[in-house]
Amino acid sequence: MIGANVVEKGTTNGTISDLDGNFSLDVSAGNVLMVSYVGFQEKEVPVGDKKVLQIVLDEDSKALEEVVVTALGITRSEKALGYATQKFKGDELEKVKGVNIATSLSGRISGMRVYNSTEFGVAPKIKLRGEEPLVVVDGVPTNQAFSDFNQDVIENITVLKGATASALYGSRGGNGAIMITTKKGGDKGFSIEVNTSNMFNAGQLKIPEVQTAYSAGSGGKFDNIDYVWGDKLDIGRVYTQWDPIKKEYREMELTSRGKNNFKNFLEFSMISNTTVSVSSSGKNGSIRTSLSYLYDKNQYPNSRKNKFWYNIGGELKLGNKASVEGSMNFTQESAPNTAGYGYGTGYMYNILLWTGPEYDLRDYKDYWLVPNEKQNWHYTDWYDNPYFEAYEKIKSINNFTTNGSLSFKYEILPWLKLQLRAGGVAYANNNVTRSSVGTISKGRGGWEDGALGYYKEGKKTGFTMNYDFFLLFNKKLSDFSVDGLLGGSLYYTKTKNLEASTKNGLSVPGFYSIKASVESPIVDAETKTKKVNSLFGTLTLGYKDTYYLEATGRNDWSSTLPSNDKSYFYPSVGVSIIPSNIISLPDWIPFWKLRGSWTVSKTDLAIYDLDRAYTIRQNVWDGLNTASYPDYLRGDVKPITNRTWEIGTGIHFLQGHRLKLDVSYFNKLTYNNTISQRISSATGYKSRLMNIDEEYVRRGVEISIDATPVQVRDFSWDVSLNLSTSKRYYAKLDESFSPDNLWTYVGARTDSYSYKGYDKDPDGNYIINTNGLMSRSQYSSLIGYTDPDLEYGLANVFKYKNFTLTLNFDGRIGGKSWSNTEFHMLETGAHPDTDNQWRYDEVVNGKKNYVGEGVKIVSGEVKYDQYGRITSDTRVFAPNDIETSYEDFVRSSHNNPDKLVQKKTFLKLREMSIGYNLPKKFISKLSMNSCYVGFIGQNLFVLTKDFRFSDPDGFEDIEGEDISSPSIRYVGVNLKVEF
Repeated sequence: MIGANVVEKGTTNGTISDLDGNFSLDVSAGNVLMVSYVGFQEKEVPVGDKKVLQIVLDEDSKALEEVVVTALGITRSEKALGYATQKFKGDELEKVKGVNIATSLSGRISGMRVYNSTEFGVAPKIKLRGEEPLVVVDGVPTNQAFSDFNQDVIENITVLKGATASALYGSRGGNGAIMITTKKGGDKGFSIEVNTSNMFNAGQLKIPEVQTAYSAGSGGKFDNIDYVWGDKLDIGRVYTQWDPIKKEYREMELTSRGKNNFKNFLEFSMISNTTVSVSSSGKNGSIRTSLSYLYDKNQYPNSRKNKFWYNIGGELKLGNKASVEGSMNFTQESAPNTAGYGYGTGYMYNILLWTGPEYDLRDYKDYWLVPNEKQNWHYTDWYDNPYFEAYEKIKSINNFTTNGSLSFKYEILPWLKLQLRAGGVAYANNNVTRSSVGTISKGRGGWEDGALGYYKEGKKTGFTMNYDFFLLFNKKLSDFSVDGLLGGSLYYTKTKNLEASTKNGLSVPGFYSIKASVESPIVDAETKTKKVNSLFGTLTLGYKDTYYLEATGRNDWSSTLPSNDKSYFYPSVGVSIIPSNIISLPDWIPFWKLRGSWTVSKTDLAIYDLDRAYTIRQNVWDGLNTASYPDYLRGDVKPITNRTWEIGTGIHFLQGHRLKLDVSYFNKLTYNNTISQRISSATGYKSRLMNIDEEYVRRGVEISIDATPVQVRDFSWDVSLNLSTSKRYYAKLDESFSPDNLWTYVGARTDSYSYKGYDKDPDGNYIINTNGLMSRSQYSSLIGYTDPDLEYGLANVFKYKNFTLTLNFDGRIGGKSWSNTEFHMLETGAHPDTDNQWRYDEVVNGKKNYVGEGVKIVSGEVKYDQYGRITSDTRVFAPNDIETSYEDFVRSSHNNPDKLVQKKTFLKLREMSIGYNLPKKFISKLSMNSCYVGFIGQNLFVLTKDFRFSDPDGFEDIEGEDISSPSIRYVGVNLKVEF
C-alpha cells in the first residue's frame, strides 16, 4: 500500500509507506503502532521487541458498503439500488452558516440546480432534474421549503434523483426527493455543543453603475417628472429645485450632488447564526435538543429578519424488540419589511433608474414634510422617497411552523418488522401590507389607494398529516436475499387563507387597522382540503450480493379525482448488477456497478380543479358581495403522466477506493398535458381545462467524481466534482395548440425564447429608417435558450495536521436571460454608456448629429412569408448617414434583444473556510472535548461573461433578472465548541 499512515500510539512520531508498502520508524520497545489507510479499518499493531513487521489491513466494510436513506426513510445498501442517489453529512453545512442551507447545496449534487436570489427574504429555489423535488424529514413528506431548516439539526442529507427513487411517495415524489435525517443524540454520552457563525458585508460582487453627468428630465431639460434624459450637470446652469433641508423651492445650480446615492442608501449588513445543543445517550436510547437563532440584517434600511428554531429528537429502546423514535422542529421568523426590490416598487427602481443624480439622497432621511400627510420629496407624480418607502410602505411577516414525526418499530421475527409512523406540519403565516397617507405611487406592488393610505392583513393557516404503517421483511436464503415492505398511508391537508384590506384609504392617518377603512373593508376567504389514501409495496430480490431486481408499486385514491376514477397506480422497476463480483478486474478497479430503472408517475388534479366552487368576495361593488362562478369548465381530464427511465454506472478506482466515478443518463417523457382553453362566455365559463396531445421529453446526463488525490501522514486533499446537463424537448406536437413557428418541431427544445427585434440586411447590419431610427421587425425570431448547457460544482477539503481549508466553487455555462436592469437604464437615460460625446453635443451644443450604425435602404422592396422568411428581396443598401437625436435613437431601440438577452455563464467561489482544531491537551484543561475556530466566507467572488450589473446566480428563466439587488460578499468567523 502506497501512503499508509503509521504513527506511534499516543505520539506524533510517524511516517508513511513507500511505493512498495515499506516503512521505517524508530519507536520505543513495547509500544503500539496505529496504521490507517482510506477505505480500510484502522489497526493497532503491538511492536514488542520485533524489528520487522508484516501488517495486513482489512477493508472497512462499513466504509465500502455505503447505505442511503431511501423512500419512506428506509435505510438500504446503495449497491442494490437501480437509481441514482447522492448524499453528504450534515456537518459539511455547519461551518459556513448563511441565511439558509439551500445556498450551501449549490454545486454539491449533480442534477440539482439552486437559484440563489439576491433579494432579501426570497428563499433559493431548488430544481432537481428540472423539477421541484419533494422534501422529506425523517421519512415524512413536508410542504416546507428546504431552506427553512437549520443546518445544525441535520445528521445527513440524501438526494433521491428522479421518480423511480421516490415512487413510493406517489405523485408528490414524481420529481425526486430530498431526504433529511435529523440528529437524535448519537452515541457520545452527555455533551453540550455551541456553534456560532458571524459574517459581515465585505462589499458587493455586482452592483449597478449609472451615469452621473446628466439630470432628471427629458429632451435635455431638467424636470422632476420622469426619465434621466435631462440637462448637463456641473456647468453652471440654474433651475428651480426643491431644497430638502429648508423644505422649499428655490433657484439652485444643477450639480451632481448625488453621484453615490444608491451606495449611500445601503447600510451595514451581517448574518449571525448560533445554535446551542444538548445531547445525551445511553444503552437504552438517546436524546438531543437544540435552540438556534438567526439574525439577518440586510443592506437596505429597516430590512432585517429574526428567526428562531427549536428542535428535539431522540430514540428509545423498549426491550429487545421494540423502539420509539421521534423528532419535532419549531420555527418562528419575523421581519418588519420584506419589500424594496423589483420593478415598480424597489429602491433601485426609484434611485437608479427613474431619478437623477442632481440631489443628495442623504438630505431626505427626514422624509416627512407634513407628518402622516405629505412627503419631503421633489417628485410628485410617480416615485416615493426611498426612506419613506423603507419605513412607511411595509410588507411585514410573522410566521410560525412546526413539523414532527413519531414512529414505533417492533421486531415480530428476526426477518420481519412492523413500523407505525405519524408526522406532519402545522403553520400560521401572518403578513401585513401597509402604506401611509401621502404615498405617491399607487397600485404597484400591492399598495392600493395611493395618497389615501392602505392597510391589509393576511393570515394563512394549515396543516398536513401523514400516517404510515408497513411491514418490513429481510430474509437470506443461501445465495438469495429477499427484502421489501408492504404498507399503506393516509395523507390529509387543509389550508385556510383569510385577507382583509381597507378601501378608499385610511380614516385616521397613521392608524393601521381594518377598522380605519373609509368604506367597508374588502374581505376574501378561502379553504382547501385534500385527502389521499394509499397502499404500496416494494420487493427486492438479490443473488450472491451481485444481482438485484427491485419492483415497487403504489396505488392512490385521491379526493381531487373524479368519483368514478379516483384510483391511480404508480409502478417502478429497478435493476442493479455488480460486474466486479463476476469478472476479474485489475486491482486498481475494486468495484463496478451497473444500474437501470423505469417508472410511471402521475399528477392528480389540484384542489377544486374538478368540483365547481364559488369564489366569495365582500364589498366588491357599491357595498355588495359577490359569488363568482368558476373560470374553468372541467371535462374528462386525464392526469399528467410521466414515464421515466434511467441507466447508470458507478466505478471505484485504486486501493481504498480513493477515486469514485458515477454517471447517470435519464429520459423523462411527459404526456396528457393540460391547458386552459378560452371558450364562449355564453357557457357561463371563461375557459376549459383540457388535455392536449403535446408531449415533452427531458433528457440529461449527471456525473459525480469523488477522490482523495493526496493522502500522506499529515496532509490530505479530498475533492468532489459534479457535472450535469438536462434539457427538455418536444416529443409530439398538437396540431391545434402547439406554437406555430420555425423553432417548434419534434426534437426542438422547449426553453426557446423569441422576440420581435430589429430588421437586418443579409449581412447582419441593422436597417435604419428614413428618420434615422432602427427599423423594428414585424416578425418574431429565435433569440436563444434559457437552460444552461452545463452546470458544475467543485468542492475541495485540504487538511494539514489540525488545520482544515475548504473551497467550494460552482457555476453554469450557457443559457440566456433578459437584463431588465440594462433595459430600463437605456430607456431612462441612466445607463453609463449613454454618457458620451453625442449626448453632450445634443444637450450642451444643441446638435442632433447621431448616426446609427447600420445601413439604409436606397431602393427596392422585400417580401416575407407568414414566418418572416424572405421570399423576394430587391433592396439596395448603402451605409447609413442619416443624422438623428441620440436620445430618440436610444429610447426607440432600448429593447434590442441582441444587447439585452445575455448569457448566464458564471463561476462563483461559493464558500471558503479555513479553520483550526485546538489540541486536546490544551482544551482538556478547559473541560472541552473539542474546539474549532475558523475564518469563513460566502459568495466571495463571481466571474461572468455578461450581466455587468447583476449576479446571474438566481436567474431561472428568460425574465429572471428583474432589477436585481446587489449581490453581497460575506466574510466572518465560526466557533464550534463541544463540552
